[in-house]
Amino acid sequence: MSRCIITLTSGILFIILNLHAGAQNYAAQRGHAGDDLYVFCRKNITSTSIQQFYLIGEHGQKISVQYTIPYPATDNDLNLKNFVADPTPGILFCTSLTNADTSIYKSTDSGKSWQRLNTLFNGLTPPISLLGGSVAGEIITTERLFVTSYNIGSTNDYFATHTINATHSSYFTKPEVGITSGELYGINNAFTSSRDFLLHSADFGVTIDTIPIDSAVVYNPNGNQAQKICHGTQPGEIYLVTTEAGQTGFPHIYTIYHSTDYGHTYALRSSAKFDETSSCTEFTGGREDCSFYELNWKFDPILQCQVLQVFYSSDCGLTFTLFEHTLDDHVDIKEIPETTQNKLLIYPNPASDNTVISCKLAKPSLLSVEVYSAQGACVFKSTPEWNPDGDFVKTIFTKTLSAGLYTIQLRGDGKTVSSGTLLISR
Repeated sequence: MSRCIITLTSGILFIILNLHAGAQNYAAQRGHAGDDLYVFCRKNITSTSIQQFYLIGEHGQKISVQYTIPYPATDNDLNLKNFVADPTPGILFCTSLTNADTSIYKSTDSGKSWQRLNTLFNGLTPPISLLGGSVAGEIITTERLFVTSYNIGSTNDYFATHTINATHSSYFTKPEVGITSGELYGINNAFTSSRDFLLHSADFGVTIDTIPIDSAVVYNPNGNQAQKICHGTQPGEIYLVTTEAGQTGFPHIYTIYHSTDYGHTYALRSSAKFDETSSCTEFTGGREDCSFYELNWKFDPILQCQVLQVFYSSDCGLTFTLFEHTLDDHVDIKEIPETTQNKLLIYPNPASDNTVISCKLAKPSLLSVEVYSAQGACVFKSTPEWNPDGDFVKTIFTKTLSAGLYTIQLRGDGKTVSSGTLLISR
């Protein structure tokens, strides 16, 4: 299910998601063209589940599954959270999940397939981050050597060669590339002072300018804290995302600032408020002028599924248009066993935390999925969208249901078109 929801204006607090301990399962970055993004996330936040890599287009209106990591995936070593998109259409890179393995994975088909490269680094672990440069083939890496030192490296030929440019005693928090070759940004959260600092390098990290962030924007320890830097599209243009210091519970508030002079001054653009349904929020600039994105994952208790919200701004973060995508409507159909017309397939069955139902059917005027207990009570109902190809797929989360036998009915045009039984066991 994908739909445009509302346009948000400056000054309005909109409820999206909060960054917390589960954030290692989420990532978002600009893509190759002006209006596309790549997103990696868990398929659902309520239980152990598969992870998927998505391509989002038309400023958030369209979504497609590029790659799926099933659960369990003991043989899969793709660290898709640490991915980067090259300016060349279709080319992506990511690191290995294993600290003892310094290999890099490459995709030439927008993440649909990945090839392992035998690239070795001087650091003891794989790169902490990969950052796509402004020209094809250029990738900047940060690599931790020890607790107190790290390397900044780079390649300009897709890892055919790799150069260590500098070793530093402090680390770029959430590094970000700029718009010129070799440009790199980061944040230094100076918890012992009253200010945070913007880090900027124009030469692949060889020299770094440390710019105090205006205390009116960020002030520690009693005010805001710099959370993330995002690139713009013009020289010196960046976005600064801050959080309120000392936040330990909900709601959490993020504030977006915009700078056009390499972070020497900032203009307030908008604020965002996050509630307890959240799992993660990510931010990124786009490749079009004034484009900025906020991506939000939340659990919808009514639909019993995870919803991806894409907030798109074309005015540097002042106003946003929201597009929503129910991720369970984007199951890769190739993973689903074959079924016949109007036959309801339920798997796994018996189920514990979740089950998937699928069916091939002619298009009804109204489609609903209903789950009934042995006592005849309706314990779940949903009205998902119908796939034009006739393939209906829906994930039902059964973790909150008691063990026992249930009836699943697929209803369309006021009648039951298919049904089956589901056993929930613990």
